[in-house]
Formats: sequence, structure tokens, C-alpha cells
Amino acid sequence: MSLETAILSFIYSSSYHLQRKGLIAARANYPDVQDELDIVYSDLCSACTADLHYREKRPAQKRPCLINIHGGGIIVGDKSNSTTYCYMIAGCSDILVMNINYGLPPKDLPNLFHEVDPPQNHAAEYVFPQQVGTSMDAFHWVQDHAEEYAIDLDNVFLSGDSSGAHLAAILMACFDNETYARALHADRKPGFYPKGYILNCGQYNMNLVRYMPLNRVQMIKWIGNKKPYQTPQWTYHNPIKFLQGNIQNVLIVKGRFDIDTAFQSTSMNKKLKSLGVNVDLYEETAFPNSGHDFQMVADSPEAKRCLTYTVEWINKISSE
Repeated sequence: MSLETAILSFIYSSSYHLQRKGLIAARANYPDVQDELDIVYSDLCSACTADLHYREKRPAQKRPCLINIHGGGIIVGDKSNSTTYCYMIAGCSDILVMNINYGLPPKDLPNLFHEVDPPQNHAAEYVFPQQVGTSMDAFHWVQDHAEEYAIDLDNVFLSGDSSGAHLAAILMACFDNETYARALHADRKPGFYPKGYILNCGQYNMNLVRYMPLNRVQMIKWIGNKKPYQTPQWTYHNPIKFLQGNIQNVLIVKGRFDIDTAFQSTSMNKKLKSLGVNVDLYEETAFPNSGHDFQMVADSPEAKRCLTYTVEWINKISSE
């Protein structure tokens, strides 16, 4: 087990336990939210399960759907880390939230972290870009079950936090650029395109952080090569380079004191604006809780403000 992986897992585990308090509060505040857990959304990977959160299984009117991708440094994690975030969005809106898992590289952590990083999420074959193609299957699941859950396919959104935002940005670039999608084996698209993307505290140009020790071990494990920067896959690991502007709407969320993703959100914002995309930048400025993934500590004032803004943004875009 590497020191970097242990540090990342400790941070991830601590974040998870902080959020448990928020989840208990959210369930008390939104008792009408229903859950469907561990739904298999892809047969390409045994880790590909999802949780659904909604207030009504089949409301009278069609509603938006948000597909969410959890973070964890692209080498650890589980959808349970994003449950509070997803639960609160479902609880204060008519949005159906689908919170997905995806395959991760081989696990080298002790049992201490199994609660937040289950062994079944990991396998030798789950290296980049395997999780791009399987995550695309979540859109196919939504398409196949749209009538059952009264989902409006014209208003499907994708979100992610941290490395989940990185993967969401890769999928965004796949919808935007067919050549890029084919290179990542993610060109089997559904019959609709996402209405919008929500990128929470993500990294979109890994060349900006490739010399940081923590990021280095992440890249080595995710790409499955001790010299990932010399592999053909490396260029595809930077989705910002492949954007062409065939995207409808993007909400970028950043914390002013987020050292982990310094310059990433502003770079993505600038890139999308230059392409003529309708992009909105939300920045939390409060100290100290405007660091990395501040919006995931869902019982904090800063997270509540961000979640309210996110729901209002989805509702506004859905009505257009």
C-alpha cells in the first residue's frame, strides 16, 4: 500500500463519516424521499450498480433526472459517499437522482476502509478507460426506464464531484466529440443528449497537476502503467482539450480555497465560454469551508447554499 493511497483513503473516509451526520439530518427533513438501492445498470462491470432517490416513483408529470458520479481520487470510493448530496437534491425537488458506482483499479487498502471503499468495486480490468464506457450505460438505463419512472429524457443531467467531476467531464467530451468517444470506447450513445452538466470541484487538465505525488499515484493506478504520461491514454485523460462546443449547459462549482483543483474550474469556464456554451460558475468564498468538495458536507451552510443553487439551476434549465 502506497503512502499516497493511504492518505487519500483517510481523507475520503473522514469525509464520508462527516457526511453521515448530514444524511441523518436530511432523512429527518425529507421523510418522503424513497430509495432503491444497488440497481444493476450495466452488465459490463460487476461494480456498476446505482441507487435511486426520489419523492414519487411515478408522478403525474415527467420530471428531470440527475445522474451522479462519486469522487475518490479515481482509485478509491463508493456511491455511498455521495448519498447525502443526492438525497438532499431529491428531497427538495421533483428531480429523480441516480447515484452510480463504477469500476476502480485493484484495491490495496486494509479492511479499515471497506465501508467506504468496498472490495467488489475493484478489479485488475477496471483501468482507464473502462469506466468511461460503463458509465455511459447509465444513460441507457435511464432511457430504458424513462416511462417506468416518469423521466423527461429532454431534461437529463450529469453531475460529479472531484474525480467524479473529472469522469463527468470526460463523458461530456464524449457527447461533444465523436472521435474522442470512439477512442475511449464510449461511442454507444443513448437516443438523447444530456441537457446539462454539473462539475463540482473537478480536475479537467491533469497536466496542471501531474507532478504532485498524490496525483501521480492516482494516474499510475487508474491508467495501469508506471509511466502513465508516456502512454497513448494520457492525452485522453485531459477532456478539456477535446471539447468542441456541442454542449447545451454547464454549471461549474468551485471553492475559493480548494487547493486540489486550483485553476481547473476557471480554465474550464474560460474554455466553455470561448466555445459559446451556456456556462455558469458558482464559487463559494466562505472560510474555512470553501475547500475541496465543500458541497458534500451537506449539513453545512455553504453546502446548503450550493445545493439550493444547483436545484434552482436544474429547474431553470429544465423549463427552457
